[in-house]
Amino acid sequence: MYESHLYTVHKICPCDIGKEAVQKAIEIYKASADVASFADEMERQRVIGKRIWYDEKEKTVFIKKMYACDSGGGCLENKTIIGERCHCPNYNHSKEFYPKHYCKCGAEFYRPMFAPIFGEDVLIEPYKTVLYDDDECILAIRFDKTELPNNAKQKKNGRSHA
Repeated sequence: MYESHLYTVHKICPCDIGKEAVQKAIEIYKASADVASFADEMERQRVIGKRIWYDEKEKTVFIKKMYACDSGGGCLENKTIIGERCHCPNYNHSKEFYPKHYCKCGAEFYRPMFAPIFGEDVLIEPYKTVLYDDDECILAIRFDKTELPNNAKQKKNGRSHA
């Protein structure tokens, strides 16, 4: 349906989160009593993003991404909110809005950090995005949902219910 969408085609984010940040997150998690204290310490140490917090009611860690223009990125020629705040070089030049799932690639950027901690099928998804006409980008790492539906996971593992 969206053949030109990078994540839909390749199933990976071509950008690379630094190994140091991944290792730091794993160390913090091992030293934390629970997910809330893990998120608090990640926030305190500024390991990733502009802000990170845990919402117990939603069983979700949220990451508010830094604006691209705050970290030397973005599209300098595009003076829109997308050009200033979007990190993706495939879309930050656009002045049009796109479906939120186009930012799945940006969410998958964090998989190398959170999959070793919370499991390979942890759901990491865009929650708010400037590409979708929100004023900021927030990603969600959800613990009550998985990347694959139960029946797909069972088929992947070679198990099925008769």
